[in-house]
Amino acid sequence: MPISRFLLVPPLIQVALTKPWPSHAFVSPVPSRTTNSKSITVPPQTLLTLHASKSAAAKKKKKNKSSSKKVGGGFGSPTTRKQAKSKDAVVYPDLEPQVVQTLVPSPQDGADEESGGVLSEEMYDRLEEIYGLEKFNFGGEGAIYKSIGIGSDDGGGKEEDESGGSSLFDDILSGGGASQSSSPLDDLLSPPSSPSASISLNEIVKSSTTQPTKSSFDLNSIPPFQKFRVLHTDPMVLAIDDFLTTEECDEYIQISLDSEKKEQQPGGGEDDPTTAKQPMLLGQSQTVGKDSRSKAQRTSTTWFHHYEGVPALMAKASRLLGLEGIERWEEPQTVRYRRSERFTWHLDALSPEEATSATGAGQRVATLLAYLTDLPAGEGGATMFRDLGGDGPLKVRPKKGSALLFFPAAGGIPNAPFDIRTLHCGEAVAEDAANEKWIAQLWLRQSEYKPTAPAGNEHGNASGAIGKYCDLAKV
Repeated sequence: MPISRFLLVPPLIQVALTKPWPSHAFVSPVPSRTTNSKSITVPPQTLLTLHASKSAAAKKKKKNKSSSKKVGGGFGSPTTRKQAKSKDAVVYPDLEPQVVQTLVPSPQDGADEESGGVLSEEMYDRLEEIYGLEKFNFGGEGAIYKSIGIGSDDGGGKEEDESGGSSLFDDILSGGGASQSSSPLDDLLSPPSSPSASISLNEIVKSSTTQPTKSSFDLNSIPPFQKFRVLHTDPMVLAIDDFLTTEECDEYIQISLDSEKKEQQPGGGEDDPTTAKQPMLLGQSQTVGKDSRSKAQRTSTTWFHHYEGVPALMAKASRLLGLEGIERWEEPQTVRYRRSERFTWHLDALSPEEATSATGAGQRVATLLAYLTDLPAGEGGATMFRDLGGDGPLKVRPKKGSALLFFPAAGGIPNAPFDIRTLHCGEAVAEDAANEKWIAQLWLRQSEYKPTAPAGNEHGNASGAIGKYCDLAKV
């Protein structure tokens, strides 16, 4: 008898935080099992394990109490082996061997930028079961949801995909993976990957209302994304190559530069009526590893934007993750890295104390970076994941219009423990690089987030601008 999918649950390992931060994400390997007289090896490289494993571990812990102090807050416990000699290892030791076993590389060469295509059903299942994104890229090939009911009273449009095919659980039990192939007919019938019309950001913002309203826009009018590259399977790291248009990238850079120019004027451009909605140069945002040493090694410049000032970014980000509004997003930001500038190793997750604050919005469960400029290989500026590249770090070079999505914490697991395997950095931009590195970045919280900058920034203010963008996307 096959193992029921309801018996397969993610492990919940909660331990308190210590200094240095926990060395790894602890996930128990799953042993081989016999089903219908066939020995089936369940790969250990997964965040899913049997409930029995958790129960057995709990009983063993109760029976043999350890005198060591409880630690953690994410997937982790402190390392017992000698730390590496590098300075970064003082804060972030190497992963323990049993945690390295949980890493699952991509089944395809994600570095091949021409290999983008639709996601397999296995990836959609992982996004739902581990990260809590059951409506991810709704309407896309293989996606569970075909549409969502934005702006409707009945909440309809939740037609589930009843088509056949292997699920994540089937693949785990069989040791295989779902195919990502599509037929030529499917390609012909697929909607365009981005709006065909060139939409001016100024036109959208000027013609929209700024009165706070409930979500009244229809994200279904934006076509599903189709050019995915799976850079790493577990933890999942995705590249979306059809995220922003060239015009949108250029506009976001320009509004940041215009803001900087106005701030340098006598009086800060206070007589300019557009100043009230311009982005704000605010400095650094919070990350795990925000001590003085880490701050000293972040040399980029950050602008915090009004939600209504970047409607395409907010609409596409919510559409990608299958959200029905933008209320869970932190303030949108653009970041500039000049030549030789970088961001040292860090985690995007918040500390457990802040993530569980009664006045907060919970943990950061998703990071979305959109690259606004190109930096060819060899010119630096890559986003690097220390532990996900095998022999070296996984390097993702900035590709204009492409987005990078990964998950600082597992939103599908109770209390969303952070995942130290997502340790990453922003590589220094080469001194002879042709371009500066520009990115737009967003963080998704567990629940509704209250923005704090710039002054007067509210999610509801963006409804008109996003609605206008969605209407023009239908053209």
